[in-house]
Amino acid sequence: WVTGASMIFNENNLAQEATHLVIVAGHGATISGRLNDAGWDESVWYLLDYQKGKGLPQAIVGHIRGGIEVAAKDPKTLLVFSGGETRALVGPISEGASYFQVADAMNLFEGTVRARTTTEEYARDSFENLLFSICRFREVTGFYPHHITMVSFTFKQTRFETMHAPALRWPEDRFHYIGIDPSQRTGFNLVESTRGEDQNAAMPFLEDPYGCHTTSLREKRKGRDPFFRKHPYESTCPEIVELLRWCGPELIPEHNVPWGIKA
Repeated sequence: WVTGASMIFNENNLAQEATHLVIVAGHGATISGRLNDAGWDESVWYLLDYQKGKGLPQAIVGHIRGGIEVAAKDPKTLLVFSGGETRALVGPISEGASYFQVADAMNLFEGTVRARTTTEEYARDSFENLLFSICRFREVTGFYPHHITMVSFTFKQTRFETMHAPALRWPEDRFHYIGIDPSQRTGFNLVESTRGEDQNAAMPFLEDPYGCHTTSLREKRKGRDPFFRKHPYESTCPEIVELLRWCGPELIPEHNVPWGIKA
């Protein structure tokens, strides 16, 4: 997958000069070396029973392509594939790294995008996909992004726009969401997925915006951290230590976050 012609990360300082963060939220890790087939073969991915037969390979590669397409249009973009080592059976293989390897194996990177693409490998849920990717941007560039684009399923748009971004006090006019779904021919059902989102995934964040106040979300994060990983962001993103530790359920005061202020 990697040749002498492959662009290295931060070549010509392209990554460090980014102002726009593009996040692709992870939904699975690879368990096969046949990464060229990742866009259609379920056996390439570790999928739970409820995820099978619903177009997940097509969705995942669609999200990877979507993030790359956005990054290709804006040379000031840092693309982050976000997702931790969430499944014990898979082993210590992160969703973020799996997405990067699939992009390489399928030759999906365009232009200079590979030099502006990295991973975030600690997130255990959608809230952490957003928050931790902001921290990853800070680690690379030395400051926080001016604009954020999130790429995921359409049925998750409400969760990100009305729950997660507001919980971080991220400015509404600096957040853009791109929803990408696989074709219905793959078995994907948008109505069914939206119903499951509303009842099982989004609703808990209504009473627990930071995912750490209620037992249900605390236990979900614990279950998605089988390798006992600890993120470094309190050290590398010192300006938002309070946010990283904030548990709510009330929202953190707006003046306690530094968005838009160069570190």
